[in-house]
Parts: sequence; structure tokens; C-alpha cells
Amino acid sequence: MYVTERVIRGRLGPLCQDRSLQICSKFTLMRLSTFSAAPALLLIAACMLPAQTASAPASASSGIDEQQEFSVTIGSLSGTSPNPAGGPLSLGSGLAIEADFAQKLKTLNWANVYWEADGLMNPFRHLSGSPAAATNEIRSFYLTPGVRLQFTPKEVVSPWVSAGGGVALFDARSTSVSGGQTGAGAGKDGGGNATGVVDFGGGVDIKAGKRYVIRGDVRGFYSGSPNYGVPTSGGLFSFEIGGGIVWRWSK
Repeated sequence: MYVTERVIRGRLGPLCQDRSLQICSKFTLMRLSTFSAAPALLLIAACMLPAQTASAPASASSGIDEQQEFSVTIGSLSGTSPNPAGGPLSLGSGLAIEADFAQKLKTLNWANVYWEADGLMNPFRHLSGSPAAATNEIRSFYLTPGVRLQFTPKEVVSPWVSAGGGVALFDARSTSVSGGQTGAGAGKDGGGNATGVVDFGGGVDIKAGKRYVIRGDVRGFYSGSPNYGVPTSGGLFSFEIGGGIVWRWSK
């Protein structure tokens, strides 16, 4: 650039004798200097662009790999029709509050495998119908460890399925449908009992950020029969539909 300036000064010197021509010469030199620097700047920018492009995927893929998660969902637990001797009995639906802790076990190309411990509480479900000596309210709690398979975990929308088994705890009021005391049920009047339970279900997770997920799920629970206060046959099948939020974190 300095050589070019010398040549231009040598050629334009005799022509730029007065002040106006000197100003013209300086303006011409400035323009030529600018245009000669422009290709160098473009060359530097072209060299820097591939480096920035190459570093973008690396920074995008350096996200936190969440290993644990905790979720809380709220929904509804379905009712059913128990089969007591002496008439039709109806168990209504009720509120379901579910908490779930999960630990990632394995990462596959198409899914993540989690171990989970799921707990679901139902504060009450009312009973109506006959026999009149049946309890009028049952409370339920399900604790079911299991395995969950999460499909397309890197996508915004990620479906999953799960299955497990554990224990179901029931507590029945000693007040009957008619308002008196319950009859001779499964060994005692009212009170609680525990049975085994298996659960299966599925749902969809929608990412709401790096660590938070919106979840919708459906789970089915098949267990032994609660203490209705009157003799019944068969088990109890209930399903839960709910939605909530998931918090994920790394070790």
C-alpha cells in the first residue's frame, strides 16, 4: 500500500501544484487506500467465518446431559363398579396427585431408558349404591417403581411408555353409605389394607426450556380390592389422566 502511495504521489505531484489539486490528490490517495484495504478485510472475514461455523455445532452440542428428573402432575383417578353381594355399588372418581422421580440408566440412539419411582395419592373417592352397609369413602395410595422408555429424547416433543409394580395402600371410612357403621368386610369394619399393584402407562413430554418439561400422562393401576366394608369379588382397576411439570438436572 505504501509503494502504491509513492507511485501516485510521483505521478500526481506535478499536476497538483495549487491547493485545490493538493486536496484532490489527498482525497484520491484516501480512496485508493480504502479500496486496497477492503480486499484484505474481506479475506480476514472469509478466514474467520469457517472457524465460527465449525464452532457453532460444538457449542450447541455441549448442552447439559440431564441424568435425573422429578415431576409433579395433577389429574383425575377413575372410579369403577365393585361387585358386592347384595346390589350394585359405584366407586366414583377423585383427585389424583402424582410425584415421580427418575434416573437415566442408558442412552440409546432412538430412546432413553429410565428407572423411576412413581407415587400417586388419591385423597378420597366416594361410594354410592347398595348394600347400604358398604363404606362411603376410600382413600388410595400407589407406590410403583418401574422402567420408562423415552422416545426421541432430543426432540421438542417426546412420547414415552412405562411399566412397573409395587404396593397399593387403601383406607376406608367406617361410616357406611347409609350413614351408619360398615358391615363385616374383608376381616374388619372399615380401616386400611395393602395389596400388590401393577401399573402401565404412557405420555408425552414437551420441552419448555433446558431443564423444564410439560408432561401429560395416562396410567393404569390394577390391584387387589380395598376393604369396602362388605364382601366383594375381584380386584380394582383404576386409571389416571393428568398433566404437570418436570424438572431435570445433572449429577
